[in-house]
Amino acid sequence: MDSDALVPWNRYALITELARRLEHKSPKFGKTALQKMVYFLTELFDIHTGYEFEFYNYGPFSSQLHHDLDLVAYIGGVAVEEYSTEFTGYAISPGKRADALIKKGAEFIQSKEVDDAITRVINEFGGYNASELELRATILFVDRDLAARGKTATKDTIVDIVGKLKPRFTRSDIITAQESMASFAI
Repeated sequence: MDSDALVPWNRYALITELARRLEHKSPKFGKTALQKMVYFLTELFDIHTGYEFEFYNYGPFSSQLHHDLDLVAYIGGVAVEEYSTEFTGYAISPGKRADALIKKGAEFIQSKEVDDAITRVINEFGGYNASELELRATILFVDRDLAARGKTATKDTIVDIVGKLKPRFTRSDIITAQESMASFAI
């Protein structure tokens, strides 16, 4: 049996490819941004990323993605550096073995569907900071959760629920973020 077949190279390559494409974008590409970008790929573009998300402190979160990031950093696909300004955060960039790791998942990463989805996610969300991504991902999570439970997801209902889940955001912030996602029918 080929032990390579048991390794989720597609997931590792996705993390590495996002780090590569977002390396020179502003703001920094960190752990929260990674979680939200992969969530958007999964939910908005129906890409089978291999990750399941649940609601956590900063919105949708995948513990498997969190663990995979640590592993990808360990094997050199990405570098994760802690930085501190007024807040502490992390910057994820391509590592010394990025090319080799992406090559292992090239069939997945370079497929037209995945490549186009990554490009769209970066174009739509790559300029947002972690807090802005958290808010937009939470809006999407609430929308999807209501739909999964057979409930009507009106704009006001979503704003009210997100406001309760994320009280640090004003109603105006939530409405503005929701409107920025209108092209995705949220």
